[in-house]
Amino acid sequence: MNRLRTIARSLATAGRLGWAIESNWTDPFVFVTYQVVRPLFGAFILVFMFRVVTGQPTSDLLFAQLYVGNAFFILVLQAMNGVGRVIFEDREHYEMIRYIYLAPVGLGTYLTGRGLSKIAATTAAVGITLVAGYLLFGISLHLPPGNIPYLAVALLMGIASMMALGIMLAAVTLVTAQHGFSMADGAGGVLFLLSGAVFSVDILPRWVVAISHVLPLTYWLEAIRRVLLGTPFIGSLSSLSDGQILWRLTLTTGATIMLAGLMLWGAERWAVATGKLDHKTDY
Repeated sequence: MNRLRTIARSLATAGRLGWAIESNWTDPFVFVTYQVVRPLFGAFILVFMFRVVTGQPTSDLLFAQLYVGNAFFILVLQAMNGVGRVIFEDREHYEMIRYIYLAPVGLGTYLTGRGLSKIAATTAAVGITLVAGYLLFGISLHLPPGNIPYLAVALLMGIASMMALGIMLAAVTLVTAQHGFSMADGAGGVLFLLSGAVFSVDILPRWVVAISHVLPLTYWLEAIRRVLLGTPFIGSLSSLSDGQILWRLTLTTGATIMLAGLMLWGAERWAVATGKLDHKTDY
């Protein structure tokens, strides 16, 4: 019990630190406005592209599936940035990584807390983007009360998988030189392609589809679309029931968390042994 309380306090402290770092450049109103307006206008760009390419109205089911996937993928991008860039910032910019490593908090707990602060700051943007889709573009969203537990579990698994993927990225950054700041954007772009955020992965080569089917984010976005829109999106997963999608999401999330823990454990020891832990590598 004491161990759990210590972890909870450590997560809260890391989260407050992350919030302070993210928002200390302006007043709270401007910061919240920036967090909301940026992804909202990103959604407007998607609307424009859909209308130009397909010529279909935004009330079309396909557009609703693209819009919902794009809206929730905002969380993935922010989690990858919030966790993946921590090592680079604390080592290269703030030069505090050695003190964080020596603190009893634990690097994994610290990274998770920093990432959760990003998720918390982005949640409102996702909600507002969905509301805008409903009010402005005629997207028909529905959430029967009986599906709320399903949605809650899916969101929890999705956030856990995002944190794990971010920690994996941080582990790579810990033992590599330079370009750590841009690595999160590159990884986010790859996940955007492989998870079916705005198009079905079935149009990709078979070996790419196989990779997509072992990623938790693929099942997370599929579960979100099914519970909010009532229909499958990825054809190769359409034969699976909602329960099977959630089960696969849970399994792949668990595997991703275990892999992230192993990668961070190995990267920490490698960085300490080779002197890379606090070795500045930027230009």
